[in-house]
Amino acid sequence: MNSNLFRAATMLLALAAWLPAQQPRTVHRTDPSLRVLFVGHDPVAPKIASYDKGDPRKQALFRERTAAWESLLRYHFQNVTVVHGTDYKVEMSDAVDVTVFDAVPTALTEAVRGKDPKTGKPTYKAATYLPKSFDRPALMISNVSSRIGEPLGSKLDWL
Repeated sequence: MNSNLFRAATMLLALAAWLPAQQPRTVHRTDPSLRVLFVGHDPVAPKIASYDKGDPRKQALFRERTAAWESLLRYHFQNVTVVHGTDYKVEMSDAVDVTVFDAVPTALTEAVRGKDPKTGKPTYKAATYLPKSFDRPALMISNVSSRIGEPLGSKLDWL
């Protein structure tokens, strides 16, 4: 496993367990040298990619996600860049140690649904969000992991 990815994953897991018990009085940098790119949702975008679009409370919480993640990451890491999914470019991950995806980037290729001409069974080819050559350390949050990872061959949606 890539050492930067391992470091970032270990730190984020430790933070999740440690944060609820702490009273933030001084800034504590877990690893100030780690450069983090957070790919989040645009809170003013008209389309919200959530499961329950009819629930106003869930929509409000969803719109607050990027700001909450940015606050958490900036509290623990000195060099944090935040971009919205639609603004993400693969080259951005080359300039950082780890990319955290909470939103899917713009699709490189769209999903294709069809039918097998011989059997008539439905066929599906997932949209691609990262090129097959993508080899940068990345953490993917929630349903983003299966959407981004499936075309790359990950089995994250099989859990």
